This record gives sequence, structure tokens and C-alpha cells, in this order.
Amino acid sequence: MYMCVDFKNPFVIIFIVGTVLSFIIHQFLEFIDFRARVKNGGKVPEILADIPAAKEKFNEENLKKICEYENAKYFAWIPSSLLNLIMELSLIIFGFYPFVFNMVTGWFGFPAGVGSTWLVFAAFLVLSSIPAEIVALPFSLYREFVVEKKFGFSNMTFKLWLLDQLKELLVGAVLGSVLIFVASLFFVKCTDSWWWILAAVLIGFTFLMQIVYPKFIAPLFNKFEPLPEGEVKDKITKILNKCGFKNGGLFVMDASKRSGHSNAYFSGFGKAKRIVLYDTLINSMTSDELASVLGHELGHYKLHHITKRLCVMIPLEFILLFVLYKLAQFTSLYEGFGFTGIDGGNVAAVQFIGLFLATEIYGAISEILSPLMNFSSRRDEYQADAYAKKVCGTGDHLISGLIKLNAENLSELLPPKLYVMWNFSHPTLVERVTALKKED
Repeated sequence: MYMCVDFKNPFVIIFIVGTVLSFIIHQFLEFIDFRARVKNGGKVPEILADIPAAKEKFNEENLKKICEYENAKYFAWIPSSLLNLIMELSLIIFGFYPFVFNMVTGWFGFPAGVGSTWLVFAAFLVLSSIPAEIVALPFSLYREFVVEKKFGFSNMTFKLWLLDQLKELLVGAVLGSVLIFVASLFFVKCTDSWWWILAAVLIGFTFLMQIVYPKFIAPLFNKFEPLPEGEVKDKITKILNKCGFKNGGLFVMDASKRSGHSNAYFSGFGKAKRIVLYDTLINSMTSDELASVLGHELGHYKLHHITKRLCVMIPLEFILLFVLYKLAQFTSLYEGFGFTGIDGGNVAAVQFIGLFLATEIYGAISEILSPLMNFSSRRDEYQADAYAKKVCGTGDHLISGLIKLNAENLSELLPPKLYVMWNFSHPTLVERVTALKKED
């Protein structure tokens, strides 16, 4: 195999530098987080020391277990990240993507119409994804059946895992085929304006999935039953009525079928909004704590966090697709990565390749945006906590609920601030408790 990449090409330079830099940043952050666990892993933060729930949950044995769990994930991540780096660079350096493109055009012909573009585009994406799937598979199995089993989280059987993979593959194939066909249609019929049409389609698809996913896709994997009558439902209903929040139902999901991790989430919008509680969450919290956790989620809706985020993300979607469209017009983009025979006369027919390459470059440099995105998210979480405290009349139940969530999921207590800034979309437990305990 020969090298067919132009290492002097600016697009190639950006990709390689971005990929290596992202790898170094992640290695550094994970290492300082590991060192922080070695130093502080056995300590209970001062702000938690006098809280009864923290005294119960964060004893010496549990603190040790948290460190061991985080370390097990870290030591499994190191070889995974290294192999991913080698794979990503090797696929580019040794011309894997041009090889795949030449192979599929040999099967279906050079893209000339909607049908051939769809076949070539779909086959190219499927074959291009295989190396990453192969590299990820053993580490996914190791984490699920070794790490998660060891620490009492995974209830997964290999049969159930295999069924999940097949279902995900089927759902992904159906949805992916539709999206690729629609994109191919615009690539061929709207060669100069597909970027804004495709952006609009992707945004519409996202909204559509908010309705389709909870009703038709999620039930393929889990059972959803109405929350039974009782104290828990009464407390939650009281909070919902107080907030004036209308929803399409309260449901309990059989999360324990697969995992011991706890969570809750909202899905859908409008009258289709659903509130889903993991059965593991119901089993570990009191009704007051559940109501407070739900109050936090309600805060995101009542404070219009989702609407505000959409007001930012929708214009960004159009801007991003426009930038990717412009990049896809540069013949030097194709030449740099080893795609020969593509010039100004036929670049319109292979813009999907340009879009793919531009997306790869964006993925390599997008790491620098993580702190900004996470800062915005953490700010919203503080506001939602404050809303839950207000609507519930006290922050004590939310504090004890968050402590239980943290302890049950074996989340570390004192990660470094730099690590939090870069990787955490939520404030740490200590930060949230500190904020909740402040005077109004």
C-alpha cells in the first residue's frame, strides 16, 4: 500500500494537527483526573460532610469503589483512544477513503443521477464506518461485560446485547437510507443550494424524531409502563400542576433489565411530552427526592432552556452546512486526501465526498469548542436547580437526591476544575450542592 496523501495540503495539515492535538488534550485531561483521584479519592468534600445522605453514601468503602470504577474505565480508555488515533491517521494516510470510493463507483458507476448517487453515497458511508466499528467492538464488550459487571451495574446478557445491536442496526439502516436518499436528491437537483435545504431537512428530522422516538423506537428496546398510583405519582403530579406543565404521560422504564445506573428524562414536545423515570431511580429515592429531581427537569422547560438553545443551534446548523458546502467546492480538498480525477467539471457530482471530508476535518478541530458548549450547559443546570428549589420550597430533597444519584452511579466527587470545564456538561455534585445551599 502506498501513501497518496499530500502532506503539504492545508486541509490535510488541519486534519492531522487537529486529530493529534485532540488526542493530546484528552490524554492530558484524563491523566490529571486520574492523579486527582489518587490524591483526593478517599476524601469527602467539606460541603457534604454534615449532610446525612452523604454520610450514609460516601463511607470509606464506597469512596474506594468510586475510584476503582473510574480507574477501570480510564485504563480501558487508554488503549482504545490510542488505537482510534492510529486508525484515524492510517485511514487518511494510506488512502482508505479513495480506495472505498473507487471500489463503490466500480460497482455502481460514477455518480450521475439520484439513484447512482444514493447507492454510491450509502455504500461509501457503510464501508467507511467499518474500521471504526471493528476497533470499538472489543472495548465496548469489555466495558459492558467486564467493567460494568464487576461493579454491579450490568445486567446484560450476550443474547440481549446482540439483539440490541441488531435492532440498532435495523433502525439506523432505515433512517439512514431515507436521509441519504433525501441528501442525494438535493446534491443532484440543487447542486448550488443543497446546503440550506439539507440544513432545514435535518432540523425538521430532529423535531420529527422527538415524536417518533418515544412512541415507536424506544419501545423496541425497553418496556414503558404508566407510573402506578401512589405517593410518588401524587408528589410528581402536584409539582406538575404547580408548574402548569402538561404532558403526555408519566412512565416507568425497565432500565434495570440492562443496567443498574439511574436516570430520568423528558422526551417529545407539545402534547407529546413524556416524563420517563428509570425503575432503578424509583427504587433508590424517596418521593420527595423524585419530585425535586423532576422539578429540576421542569426547570429546563419553564426557563426556556431548550427554546433558547434551539435559537442558537438552528442558525448554527445553517452556518455549518454553508461552510461545509463551500469547502466541498475546493478541488484541493479532494486532491489532498488522494481523490484523483476530480476537478471543477465533476466536483458537483461528488459533493457528498467533499461533505464527508469536510466533516472529518471539523471533527478533528471541534474539540476546541467543548469548553464553550459545556459552560453554557452548566449555567442552565444551575438555573434548573434553583428553579427546583423554588418550586419545591426547599433544596434539601434535591441535594439528597443528587447525592444518591452520584453515589449509585459511582461518579467521582472531586475532578479537577480544568477537566470539568472541558468535559462536564453538568456541574459537579459539590458545585451543585454549594449553589443550592447559598442564601437566596
